[in-house]
Amino acid sequence: MSHIDRTVSNHEVIPVIESNLFSDDPAARLACGVLAVDGVPLPGLEAEYTAHFHLRKKVYVDQTGQLSANDLQEDGTDRDADDARSVTFAVIENHRTGVRVVGVSRLILRGDESPLPVEDFCPDVFASGGLTARSVEVSRVIARHESAALQEIVQWHLFALMLAYIANHELERTFAIIEPWFERHLKGAIAIDRIGEARYVEHYLDYNLPIEIDIPASAGRVNARNGGFIDRYRTAEPGMTYVGRASRGSCSERAA
Repeated sequence: MSHIDRTVSNHEVIPVIESNLFSDDPAARLACGVLAVDGVPLPGLEAEYTAHFHLRKKVYVDQTGQLSANDLQEDGTDRDADDARSVTFAVIENHRTGVRVVGVSRLILRGDESPLPVEDFCPDVFASGGLTARSVEVSRVIARHESAALQEIVQWHLFALMLAYIANHELERTFAIIEPWFERHLKGAIAIDRIGEARYVEHYLDYNLPIEIDIPASAGRVNARNGGFIDRYRTAEPGMTYVGRASRGSCSERAA
């Protein structure tokens, strides 16, 4: 079963990379936006995209045990076939130690040919159909920071990014499969409905339950919490949005 290895700190799992991402706004604290589409990083974000796979591995294999090391690629990263039909998002920090990938998530687009993972794991829930090619699944949502307050902010920005993309591209029903203990936390952030009972999912090494996300209600909550960031992200896409002010001694300040 999955667990949290308390000996693996958040500081240890956050990748630090060489990047010019903050050259346009060296005083910004965070850069938030789309990282890749259908497994192809946006121009100039190749290093950030590679780093996001390392963050996924360090969290899901080393820190929480939600994935087996046997599922990793030869280069030691967590990537799978669904990345080739996903939109990947990131929150990246301008930190004194370097540019750090502190938050990632992806939306898996169903398309016409392949079911979503939640359909494979919970076939009883979708026996009557009702999904279209524009149905999506939220997946690989990670926010990590040494500061609990900033980690929460990173998570809110990830929600806002995904909701902005769903609105911009007129995507439809949105699902996720989560561990039962995470349900209460998630209900405090977005509007969700349990659509099936918890069941053991061998791929995730634990019990999980399927949920559907109420997009209009969730957008209302996130915009209220984040001061209208969904609209900012909708306007900025596919460019990055810069948020906050970097602390003294950030990597951009040292490079200036």
